[in-house]
Amino acid sequence: MQAMAVETYDWIDTTNLSALVANFARVHMLLSMFDGDPQKWIEFLEWNGTDEERRRDLPFAEDLKRRIAEDPEYLDRLRHLVRDFSTLV
Repeated sequence: MQAMAVETYDWIDTTNLSALVANFARVHMLLSMFDGDPQKWIEFLEWNGTDEERRRDLPFAEDLKRRIAEDPEYLDRLRHLVRDFSTLV
């Protein structure tokens, strides 16, 4: 398997945040770090993720992968929602 280059950010403990905030952060990671490709994120988590990241983020990434496969416009809607929200703050 070919190694993947990823940009890293300082770790932020999201365990005490609401599910909404945590999921928004996960969607932002998918879009900004993995260019909207959940398979890249899944592979990263499987190879480099901590036990906690695999427990919390892997099911989310797998669900996004399924939803994107079922609805080709889903990823574009996520991008627009994140962009629209970002302009509000």
